[in-house]
Amino acid sequence: ASVYELDKVLALGVSPERISFGNTIKKAKHIREAYEKGVRLFVTDSEADIRNLAKEAPGARVFFRVLMEALTADWPLSRKFGCQPRMVTELVSLAADLGLEPHGISFHVGSQQREISAWDAAIAKANYLFEWMEEEHIHLKAMNMGGGFPADYLSKTNPLSVYAEEINRYMNLHFGDDMPEIYL
Repeated sequence: ASVYELDKVLALGVSPERISFGNTIKKAKHIREAYEKGVRLFVTDSEADIRNLAKEAPGARVFFRVLMEALTADWPLSRKFGCQPRMVTELVSLAADLGLEPHGISFHVGSQQREISAWDAAIAKANYLFEWMEEEHIHLKAMNMGGGFPADYLSKTNPLSVYAEEINRYMNLHFGDDMPEIYL
């Protein structure tokens, strides 16, 4: 999430509209530099970060990262970033009040997560937050399932198609026809 990394991606021809600043721990100057280069999508999990975003990236779209249990992942990084669901609702309201656009929910089920049911639990929690925000008249539009999918290292994983099929099934189960845009 450094400006150096951003410059490398931009040099490859990726338009800044397609880039998300996914690190939830960022300096105000890095937010400003990314915003000046055209990045308009950020991920957050704290009040201080939202206040920095409002100041340095006015009007930006924001994902709110939620803590997820990832006990079955080889690297359960889910506790490294994110906040409790009750805090998300407060952060979404603050962001909207400060002129940011609440865009969606972000989560990470853990690196090398082979248990497909972890996505079901995360998607269910995200759906709960989408519905809660809708009651507050804030319409979230997207879900960021960051972290990627497991690869064959020490243990064999399911084929990618199995994860995709099951995640699609979970999305239909929890969201039905009101499906958010998906970011991976």
